Amino acid sequence: MEHGEQWRGPAGVPVARLRTSDGGLRFGRFVGCLSDDPLAVGPRRGRARRWAYAAAGDGDTVLGAAVAALGPVVVAFAFAAVDGRTVTWSARARSSRTAGVGAVPAAGARAVGRRGRLHLDGRGGLEVDVPTDAGRLVGRIATRADVVPVVLATPTPDGGWNVTEKAAGSLADLSLTVGDGAPEVLRGIGGWRDWTSGRQDRRTRWRWAAGAGRSQDGVQVGLNVSTGMNGVGPGEDVVWWDGRPHRLEVDRLAPTGADAAGAWQLVGPGTQLTLTPVGVRARHEHLGLLRSDYTQPLGRWHGRLRAPDGVAREVQLTGVAEDHLAVW
Repeated sequence: MEHGEQWRGPAGVPVARLRTSDGGLRFGRFVGCLSDDPLAVGPRRGRARRWAYAAAGDGDTVLGAAVAALGPVVVAFAFAAVDGRTVTWSARARSSRTAGVGAVPAAGARAVGRRGRLHLDGRGGLEVDVPTDAGRLVGRIATRADVVPVVLATPTPDGGWNVTEKAAGSLADLSLTVGDGAPEVLRGIGGWRDWTSGRQDRRTRWRWAAGAGRSQDGVQVGLNVSTGMNGVGPGEDVVWWDGRPHRLEVDRLAPTGADAAGAWQLVGPGTQLTLTPVGVRARHEHLGLLRSDYTQPLGRWHGRLRAPDGVAREVQLTGVAEDHLAVW
């Protein structure tokens, strides 16, 4: 298919190989688990960056975490939306002995310190035990049934490049406790994840949406949409129906008003989704030459989503939207 796409079936997870015959990086969109370290085969211009993120939720309850290696510093965070409140934790490290992201998604990511620990397993699972203002956040996501991932390798607008593996719509079990609150245990909920590596542009801005849930007729659904950084070439707009990835046409991803922490809208042919937030994460980090400003509402995507047969179906997804400016 065009742009080197290789859409293949769910029987046995295929492998996305990005190394060309002469040892370079192959651009395109591929189905399967990423098997090559992009930083080992991609062009060497620019600073290397890598991050891993995983989340799952159902209704008003969401748990997620990430580790990002941004050159000289590693940033980790965890969050939970539960009982109408959002709790967060974040930390920075300068040592690869205590925090880091694996060279391929399956290698996972970790951040370990005296006061807390965080581990992502590469399949959307995570374990977190960290302090927050509301008490200790202790949570676990265990992936019960995974989906077939999609990999995008693309040049970026100002001469950099980026590789990302996305997956959404997995089935997961979640356990969560915040402080002295009652434990939350959810089974068979939707999960989504993001692993990204590359030498992105010094100034990069993107919008992103992701989530997982079910259609009105009971099919497991996952969603991933992005504009900005990965808008070159085939893009990473993908919908998963019952674990299988399909292209999704998107015309607009934006807040419905001036506030990025409020409702969002996703619009395309046969698709009209609205995110109603139940919580929000926002951060403005200035770490010397590095800057990261983002707003990420958490909540429910609901509305119509175009299915592979062209029919628009009603869906309810738990997920996120994000507006992010990075200068790194």
